[in-house]
Amino acid sequence: MISKRKITILMVLLVISAFIFSISGCQQQAAKKPPAKPVKMASEVKKYSKEPGISLYRTATGAKQQLKMEEYLKGVLAAEMNSKFPMEALKAQAIVARTMTLALLEYENGTRGKYGTDASDNHLEFQQYDEKKITDNISRAVDETKGQVITYQGKFVYTMFHSLSKDKTASMAEGFPKLATKASYLVPVSTNGIKYAPAKYRSWTVKVPRWEIKNLMGSKAGNLDDISVSKRGPSGRATEVSAGSATVKAVDLRQQIGPDRLYSTVWSSVKPEGNYIVFKGSGWGHGVGMEQWGAYTMAKEGKNARQIVEHYFPNTVWTQLYK
Repeated sequence: MISKRKITILMVLLVISAFIFSISGCQQQAAKKPPAKPVKMASEVKKYSKEPGISLYRTATGAKQQLKMEEYLKGVLAAEMNSKFPMEALKAQAIVARTMTLALLEYENGTRGKYGTDASDNHLEFQQYDEKKITDNISRAVDETKGQVITYQGKFVYTMFHSLSKDKTASMAEGFPKLATKASYLVPVSTNGIKYAPAKYRSWTVKVPRWEIKNLMGSKAGNLDDISVSKRGPSGRATEVSAGSATVKAVDLRQQIGPDRLYSTVWSSVKPEGNYIVFKGSGWGHGVGMEQWGAYTMAKEGKNARQIVEHYFPNTVWTQLYK
């Protein structure tokens, strides 16, 4: 005969079992949730079912050259990234270059208004291009990612890229304030390219003549004795510089001084020293999108091209246009 104590224990065990079973059933139901509905691709994306051609203006000669898209991208990749970078970093750059090319063609009309061509080989007008630097690795990176792009809400992504950030990439508002509303999906992400980057870009000091800064900031800036970074963005980059009663955007000041002279807007300090204004900073480039040295680091650590691109462009969709 079963004692009352044993009956009580048995009932408790049955209750616990029923509870566990119910939780398991809920979890199974949750796991069976239908996947999110795929986003419909925009017409300007869907039309690229086959590899397109592209017309290119050559600034040195004024010639207009016709190329297949993938052949063009080899010249872009060769001009924009060191061919000795790891293969997965090169492939990531190829995807970024392909996506940016199509975004510029579809949303910015390329250089059609200026030259009557889709693109120019001048990086200030479109993307840099140099077919003389194409190597076997460059060709392989483009060939192995043929037709691959990323999209956001069914449209091509503005796949900005730069050389080096300190520890975080920039928002679109920090790097390109005028384009911020077009690509608000470009947000700061962590990065570690500084681990392998050249020493001269990890930490630098740039001295600019005081008179030059005075001319750029105007008479309201006074003698610049109180010049400082007055506002920073979400990545920590300087977004505004003030002196006297004048305030200017950091990106504009850098552009006027020269982006290859004042490497970035990651300024730890901006101070007067005698006849100079001294900028102490880190990194190289506008900071938006994919950090090339970060791609190098991720590839070195075993990440593939897709993982690299999806890290720097979160919430975007991997898309195969053509093969």
